Amino acid sequence: MKNIYAKAWICVGVMMLGIVVLMSSLAFLGNKIMLYICLVLGIITFLAGIILNFIIVRCPHCGSHIGRVYGSRCPYCGEEYSRK
Repeated sequence: MKNIYAKAWICVGVMMLGIVVLMSSLAFLGNKIMLYICLVLGIITFLAGIILNFIIVRCPHCGSHIGRVYGSRCPYCGEEYSRK
């Protein structure tokens, strides 16, 4: 996948999935085992989204980690991202 914007949104989607799993743990307040399972899975999923962001959201020209994608140019090398 070449589109930097799509990569960034995939990472946001994984983090949001982690938050949804964390929020669903509230349904299991009476069952401690399921509560802890949902909490652990939610935290792992959210952290996986953050780690995925550090791995795949990079400038295609210089390879620097971009983090949040502001504008159409890399803040480090100044090259424009491709919109393919």
